[in-house]
Amino acid sequence: MALRDRIAGFWEAYRRDRFGVIGLALLLVFIFAAVAYPLIGDPEVIENWDNYAWFALYPKAVPPCWASVLTGEKYQPTVFAPGSAVEVHVSQGKDPRLGLPYVNVTVVAPIQVTGTTPPSDVIIVANITYVSTARRPVAVDKLVVVRPDGSTVTIVPPGSAAPIDSVLGGFPRFNASVAEHPVKLSRLAGNQRLIMRYVMPELMRQGIAVSFGDLPNIVLRLYRAIFDENFTGYLLTGRGSGVLQGEYRWVMTFLAYGEGARFEFVPTRYVVVGGCYGLMGTDVYGHDLWQGLLYGVRWALIIGLATSFLSVMFGTLYGITGGYFGGMVDEVMLRVAQVIYSLPVLPILILLAALFKPSIWLIILALVAFSWPGIAFVTRAMALQIRQEPYVESAIALGARTLRVLLLYVMPQVLPYVFASIALSVPSAIIAEASLSFLGVGDPSILTWGKILYEAQNAQAALNGYWWWVVPPGLAIALVGLSFIFIGSALDRILNPRLRR
Repeated sequence: MALRDRIAGFWEAYRRDRFGVIGLALLLVFIFAAVAYPLIGDPEVIENWDNYAWFALYPKAVPPCWASVLTGEKYQPTVFAPGSAVEVHVSQGKDPRLGLPYVNVTVVAPIQVTGTTPPSDVIIVANITYVSTARRPVAVDKLVVVRPDGSTVTIVPPGSAAPIDSVLGGFPRFNASVAEHPVKLSRLAGNQRLIMRYVMPELMRQGIAVSFGDLPNIVLRLYRAIFDENFTGYLLTGRGSGVLQGEYRWVMTFLAYGEGARFEFVPTRYVVVGGCYGLMGTDVYGHDLWQGLLYGVRWALIIGLATSFLSVMFGTLYGITGGYFGGMVDEVMLRVAQVIYSLPVLPILILLAALFKPSIWLIILALVAFSWPGIAFVTRAMALQIRQEPYVESAIALGARTLRVLLLYVMPQVLPYVFASIALSVPSAIIAEASLSFLGVGDPSILTWGKILYEAQNAQAALNGYWWWVVPPGLAIALVGLSFIFIGSALDRILNPRLRR
């Protein structure tokens, strides 16, 4: 009952400490994020963090969508949709000119444009299988984009029957089966062969004055011009009237000729790559930074708590042992601690990382090896004072063993300081690991906030204005450190009689 009363009294005192409560609330939020990550996060993103091909469909170096509040710019959001968002219509017919039956597959992809900047790309990922039993190859019979105002931008005019390999590129003409193939609108609109053969003649038929001298500019501008209110002006001069908002329709028609011909276009994913993404944006590799930030919480807590607990406990035992025995034992132990305390930690850790393969557990052990002397100095001084207390001398006179005296008489007097020290030592451990990772000598197999900052530094994120890549990890490190500082300070004020008001 006495223990329950003491715990209740401690909690009552802790609740009255505003900063202690704030620190505890922050810590609970971080613990929840670390434990619940498999439920609230996307572990697949973390597993593929170093597989850059996995992020090929993600926008590169775009801010979070809420950043529009700060910049005043209305971003086009990135949309990842299932393949079912793309319509596929299949029909059969017979070409009267060739006298050949065919399979007609029409693909319609809606593109919703809401921002003041157009999508940087529109991608249909599909499984494509086709077999042509005639000598005529499988063809793309139409490729157009219908704009919200009803006008049409034609890349392959209806009835062209362009061979599939000349449009999609790299495909065999007659028979193929390709899985997860990305069909990109930007690549189709920038295909010089298609522009020379189909787009420019179509523009001339519409009365737009273009010449083959304009070809390089058309190749560069056609995709962007599709989404401009002044299509012709942007295409010819590069100066438009702003983005035409509304729903676009990207339409492709495929034909497979011959008896028994087959064509299957099965969309698996559909991506409208916008100018913003998610809660924390992306980096230049397409990484979802929110997932990295969320996942980094667990390693921040593991590194901070493990390093702090081990270093404080070892330093405490080391200090009270030297202080209790005194004499030559204390002198030798004190000099050893002073030597370790005086060593330059960061250069040594960098040297160890160069000699041994970096591992997060080796980093934790190395931090523990150099972090304990400060605690040992304080607990030694406390032990020197406690061993002079009458109750300790009485226990020794009654024959109490040394280990019993240390654990039952000295250690309880030191514990209040130990608890506060564990909390106050966590921030320095987290910052030390982040510093090593930032310098490129951390564990490359573990995604930490320091590693995110290291990748940002390599890409010159600060110079390029990618603030969403730099600020959140730094702020997260500061918040975790602040939570433990608040908790440690509150414990110190409650448990240390000299600090009580």
